[in-house]
Parts: sequence; structure tokens; C-alpha cells
Amino acid sequence: GKVKILKVSLSIEKTLKKIPKILESTNFLFHLAALPRIERSIDDPIGTHQANVEGTLVALELARQLKIKRFFFTSSSSVYGIQKRLPLFESLLPNPQNTYAYQKLMGEYYAEIYSRTYSLNIIIFRLFNVYGPRMFSKGSYKLVFTKWLEQIKNREPLTIYGKGDQTRDFTYIDDVIKGLILGMTSELKNPFEIINLGGGQQKSIKEMAKLFKKNVQFLPPRPYEEKFKEADIQKAKKILGWKPETSIDRGIKNLLNYYTTYSTIR
Repeated sequence: GKVKILKVSLSIEKTLKKIPKILESTNFLFHLAALPRIERSIDDPIGTHQANVEGTLVALELARQLKIKRFFFTSSSSVYGIQKRLPLFESLLPNPQNTYAYQKLMGEYYAEIYSRTYSLNIIIFRLFNVYGPRMFSKGSYKLVFTKWLEQIKNREPLTIYGKGDQTRDFTYIDDVIKGLILGMTSELKNPFEIINLGGGQQKSIKEMAKLFKKNVQFLPPRPYEEKFKEADIQKAKKILGWKPETSIDRGIKNLLNYYTTYSTIR
């Protein structure tokens, strides 16, 4: 079918006073909008709070007014913060370590309250290090892979903070999209669910850099980063019938092929 794109503000004053007519017959509402990256939230805590917290509240209020059948909010694995065990499962007590993680957690709390108070059916997806073609690649707030792609283009060594032994659970974008779609079609027993979408295995940053086959430069560690991450995806398997299908090797090959084709790293 056709996709109609509307550019709208998520500010309280502009959005709630005039709800676009196209949304009036909407059954499912995915709130994917955010100002991502930890560094950005540290540099601009007020601006990112307005987008990530107030924007989520506006989206929830839209869902309430429109009587949405099911609302989806993409949160972040950063809400887990530092934990004593891996893998990270959904019932762990959040322990956010930076501004962005707190903002995402506040969005989750608003979603839970809206579900309880207004009987909204809501799924929160905690995403783990999503990557793939067309990923955010401009400005100073890049993900590690896009930063490396730019460094390859400029014939610079790949930079790694700390020793590179910190781990992440990388999730290919196509797998995430499949998880979101399954959220629409799956039967739910509970009106409110939090579900991890991750690769289900941790990889060190140093190990990932080897896939790019370039020289590496190590920089001082960043104090606001979690050391280790690995998603427990049993809940996604049980409720959605979802599991990641793209290996990290295949995902990185797809990423490199895309950026080579579109002249980003030539």
C-alpha cells in the first residue's frame, strides 16, 4: 500500500490542539521518534528531554484521544544501566547511568501509567544497539559503526574508547522491523508488556572492529557508558514468536555494501 508521510511537531501546544484527520481511523500507533545518543542528551539535556519525554507524553495522549487499539514505544537497552548479571531480562530493576537512559525510562513510566489509567494496550520494545543501512551518519552524534565508516572514508584509524573489551548486543534493523510488525499481529494476555529486541549475544567493540579490517586507535574510556550488554530474548520468542535472523557477520557485510554502493566510504 501507499505510505503517507506527515511532518508534525510533537510539542504539546501544536499537536494536541489539531489532530491530523488521517490519524482518526488509526488502530496502531508506533512512537519511534526521539533525539538519540547519550552524548547529545548530555550536551542538550533540556532539548532532548522535550523531545524524548514530553514527545512521548504527547504521543500517549494522542493514543488515548484516538482510542488506539495498540500503542508501541521504542525504548532503549540503556535503561538497564549497570547490572550484576547477564543476559539482561525485562524484570530487572532499571539502573540508568546517563541522561538519555533516564529520559527513555521516564517515557516507559508514562506509558505504564497511561496503560493502567486509560486502559491502553501498550508494548514497550527495549532495543539493543540497532544497526544497518541508512543508519544515522551525520553530525557529531554517530553510532560506533557510522563513525568507523567515516573514518574509513577519511583513511583514519578506527577509534575505540577504553580497551575495547566492553560488549554490546548488536541487532540488525530488518530483525527489529519484524519484531515491531509481530507486535501488531500477536495475541497478548496482558495490556502492558516490556519486550527486549536484541541479537541475544554480546560482542566486544574490539572484536567488531576486526570485521572492518582496519587499524585501530584506542582513546580514554567514557565514564557514562555501561561495560557489558547482552539481551535476554526469551520473552520476545514466547510472546511474539520472534528471534533475530541476521548474523553479525552478514549484517556488517550488508552495512559495508550499502555504504560502498552509495559512495559514503569510497
